[in-house]
Amino acid sequence: MKKFIGFIMIVILSTLLGCEQNTNETDSSEKFIGFVEPESSDWENFMKPVREYMYYRTQAVLNNDIDILWGKYPDLKNNIDQEQGINVEKYEVESMNRDFDLIDANYNIESYERIKVKTINENEAIVLVHGSIVFLRNDFEESGGEYLIKVFIKQEGKHWTVVKTDEYTLPEYKE
Repeated sequence: MKKFIGFIMIVILSTLLGCEQNTNETDSSEKFIGFVEPESSDWENFMKPVREYMYYRTQAVLNNDIDILWGKYPDLKNNIDQEQGINVEKYEVESMNRDFDLIDANYNIESYERIKVKTINENEAIVLVHGSIVFLRNDFEESGGEYLIKVFIKQEGKHWTVVKTDEYTLPEYKE
């Protein structure tokens, strides 16, 4: 009987260990150290500049005109590095319009997970966005998908503006 009870205890402990929380989520990766979900009261302060950026980015792609985005965020013209994923919106505009005739788009900033924020100082922050974007083509098929991007924002007066983006490239994402 003691052996049976011991066996039951081992099974129960093994089952509980199997239920251990997964700590390998996005925020525990070395690349995401320091990113935390913003407090509810601060959430909109960070969502608004990201929402605005995604609007102008999407409009640039739909209109095949990177100047729509660069007119709003001139800093994104600088330090473009396609291999590192830095300020690469220009390449999305080019590639999506080379291969498709786009007529509409939908993006969801938090489709994969809530935004996370890393505060640099009182006027600078980085917003980690794991969302999706889907473009509707003129044949009513869809193109697009998941994206993981760091949006660097800086406060100018009472308004946050995007000064840099760092999209995770396929090699970085596979790491």
